[in-house]
Parts: sequence; structure tokens; C-alpha cells
Amino acid sequence: MAIRTFQAVDMSTIYDVCLNTYGNLDYLVKLMVDNGHPGVNEYPAAGQVFSYDNELVYGLAEQKNNTIKYATGQ
Repeated sequence: MAIRTFQAVDMSTIYDVCLNTYGNLDYLVKLMVDNGHPGVNEYPAAGQVFSYDNELVYGLAEQKNNTIKYATGQ
């Protein structure tokens, strides 16, 4: 397991954080459980740090190396 971290940006949702880390929503529940996130209706705080398993990253998320951050917000 290769753990990396990601900082949420203002107006991001947990879905955005999952797309930024894993590249798809397959590991949404894992991301929330691993980071103690209370649920999909709770917005991450700007700058909140999320840990994720880099070995599970799918596709472009790994290639872009987190230079573009999704933040769809409200």
C-alpha cells in the first residue's frame, strides 16, 4: 500500500475528492471510511487532508499528478 495525501479545495465535495484521488468513484466508501468522513452530504473543509492508497488510482488522476483539482461545490 502506497499512501498519499490530497488537500481538498474550497467548494469541493467528497465526490470531487474521490475523483481527484482515485480517478473514479469506485473507492468513495473506502475514502470516507479511511478518513472518517461523515457522509456524502458533508462538504470537506478547504485544506482538509485526505489519505488514499495510490496503488488503487485509476487512469488520468495518476497521470495528471493532482495538478488540476475538481471542485463542483454547491
